[in-house]
Amino acid sequence: MTVRSQFISRFFFITVLSAFAFQCKMADLNNPGDPLSEEFAKRSVFAEFVRYFLLEKALPDGLVLLLTKNVVPYEAGFRIYRVDPELGLTNEYDSDIRAANTAAFPGCDPVRIAVPPSSRDIVTFTGTSSNHLVIHRYGTDRSLSLLQDQTGLGSPNMITFDSTGTTMYHINAGVDPNTVNRSYRDNITGSISMNNAGSYPFGVGCSPVSIRTSDTDGIIFIATTVGAQLGINVHKKTGTDTTFHVGGAPFDPADNPTQNNNICLVEPSRFLYMTSVNPTFPIYGFRYDSGGNMQVLPSSPFSPDSSYSAAASVDNFSTSLTLDPNGKFAAVLYGAGGTNYLRILAVDGYTGNLTPTEQKLSVGNAPKHIVWDKSGKFIYLVSDTGGTTNKFQLEYFKFSQDGTLTKGVNSPITFSNMSGDFTPRDLKSIQRYYH
Repeated sequence: MTVRSQFISRFFFITVLSAFAFQCKMADLNNPGDPLSEEFAKRSVFAEFVRYFLLEKALPDGLVLLLTKNVVPYEAGFRIYRVDPELGLTNEYDSDIRAANTAAFPGCDPVRIAVPPSSRDIVTFTGTSSNHLVIHRYGTDRSLSLLQDQTGLGSPNMITFDSTGTTMYHINAGVDPNTVNRSYRDNITGSISMNNAGSYPFGVGCSPVSIRTSDTDGIIFIATTVGAQLGINVHKKTGTDTTFHVGGAPFDPADNPTQNNNICLVEPSRFLYMTSVNPTFPIYGFRYDSGGNMQVLPSSPFSPDSSYSAAASVDNFSTSLTLDPNGKFAAVLYGAGGTNYLRILAVDGYTGNLTPTEQKLSVGNAPKHIVWDKSGKFIYLVSDTGGTTNKFQLEYFKFSQDGTLTKGVNSPITFSNMSGDFTPRDLKSIQRYYH
């Protein structure tokens, strides 16, 4: 019985294996609906990768708020408010706020912060009185560790990273005319060191207000608002250390750029958007080619509202325009009829036109520092209550990919008095990235 039993088991195994092999040979390899096909396997692997990226790596996890206090006791630093992936912003936060001084972080005047792609590092840079660049790492266990505190990178007042997070471009406000420096960032240690060579640094005139890069085409865009270099400077990278100024002069739109840090790119379609001082149609749209040549879109400029009457606050080069990670929608802050609004605009992927949707919600006074997290789920901004309460507050909104905008369940969250307390300087989101 034992021998017969073993024979049956082996026969059954061989039969099943043969049937499976036969099915593999007979599979329709290009049919995604056939579970045995190669195309089905490829799409399944890709779908799993997308699911992991969206649900694990791009989940919102924190919101960094840069703060300064200009009355005794002088303090500066940041809070990292915790974000629930479903509900959004919470009142819980981790903090690194210290006594302010001119000799070390956070300096007497930290101006802005940045979070490099695919990281949980917080890069803080101070004003011209201390010129410090400081890096913290926010652990997945909510720990906060200091990685670097150094000078010698000029006087950065705004920075941007390439998509790998290894190259940092930063405006040096300590020289006249201002220049763009290049630095190298180590993805493992998080440390940053100057990496100028060849064309770097290059001049961009006076008072640049925004800098963005297109990694797809190797282009650096800088908007300036003062002097002869007014407009959008376009620098095309031609080698590892070389660039050239496309056209030899800034691209001059019909209206001046605003002081907002508002250059936004849709790289797959080569669209660029920025805010201008136009009193009724404040958003300009452009199409650029792989060489960096710019053209104003035929229907540009655009308005978020037929009742548009006021631009959002420009405090500390604050942002008032942002794009969702998929490049299908834009969110803009503005005033109309004495009320401030957040409105969603649809981006036409073919023409680049911006069309106001019905998603329009009122926000607090002086709205600024708008940011759309990389998961696309939440939009954050800073505003104030004014009137008799005079509180600074964080507002946030939940966004669905069908274009629906709803106010966050915990919104708004007040964080300081408008006088004699902390003043907001910048705002950035942190995702649940893993190293």
